[in-house]
Amino acid sequence: MIFANPPIVELVAELRWVPGAPGANMPEGGVVRLQFPLTFIEESFENFRRAIADKGFAVSERLVPVGFPILPFTVAQRFRKPSNKENYAYQVGLGVFSANALPPYRDWESFRPIVGEGVETLLSSRHSSDRGNVSVILRYLDVFSDEMTEGRKSFDFLNDVLGITLMLPTTLLEQTANLGDLRAGLQLSLSLGDGLAMNLGVQDGTVAGRTGVLMTTEVFTVQPIAPEAHSIMQTFEKAHDNIRVTFLGLTKKIRDKMKPVEAK
Repeated sequence: MIFANPPIVELVAELRWVPGAPGANMPEGGVVRLQFPLTFIEESFENFRRAIADKGFAVSERLVPVGFPILPFTVAQRFRKPSNKENYAYQVGLGVFSANALPPYRDWESFRPIVGEGVETLLSSRHSSDRGNVSVILRYLDVFSDEMTEGRKSFDFLNDVLGITLMLPTTLLEQTANLGDLRAGLQLSLSLGDGLAMNLGVQDGTVAGRTGVLMTTEVFTVQPIAPEAHSIMQTFEKAHDNIRVTFLGLTKKIRDKMKPVEAK
C-alpha cells in the first residue's frame, strides 16, 4: 500500500560518524577534536563528487565555502540530478552523509536503490584516515494539514486521531477559555529491538511551506555499526519497517484522506 496524498514533506536516510581515524578521535566533553588535515576532508568531498556525478547527480551546491571551517556533522555540499522528477538529493559534510527524498515521494521501494548507491559511494570515497563506524538514522517528516486534521489543533489531533491520550489537570481546565484551540507538543523515546531506538515528536509547525501538525519519526542505531554497505542497508530496512508499522497504526482514522492505492 502506498498513498496518492501522503503527508510526507521529507525522508532522510542519514549516516554519522566521528571524523578521523577509527578509535583515535572520540568526543571529549562534547567537542570533536579533529586529527587530520582539512585537505583530507576536501579530498573526500571531491572523491564523492566525481563518483556521484557518474551516477547522474551532476548538479552540486557548495553550502560551506572552500577554505572555511566546517563544523562536525555539518552538511557542506548537496548534489542533485539536472532533471530530477523524483526529487532526490545527496548531502555530505564532516562526519555526515544523507540521502534525501522530497515530494513527489512515491515509496521506500523506489528510494531504497538511491540510498544504497549513495552509501556505497560514500564508503568508497571517505579518506583512509576517516573510516570509523557509523550511526544510522532514518527520519520521516510528515505535516498533516487542515485537510487531514479537519481543523483540529495538535492537542485534539493527538487524542482524536493518533490515539495518544493527553489529559489536562483540573486547575488548567478551569482556566482554559477555548478547549478547541488547545495545542500540545509531544516527544517520545522508545527502545526497540535489534539495537535500534525511536524518537517520535508531534507539534504544530511549518515545514517546506506546509503548515499543520508536524510529526517527526526517526529510528536510529543505539551504537555505531561497521561501515559496511550491506549491514547499513539492512539497518535502514529494519528502521523503515518500524516507522511504517508506527505510521500505519497511528493514522488509521485518516487513511482514506491519504488516498491509499496498491503499489505496482
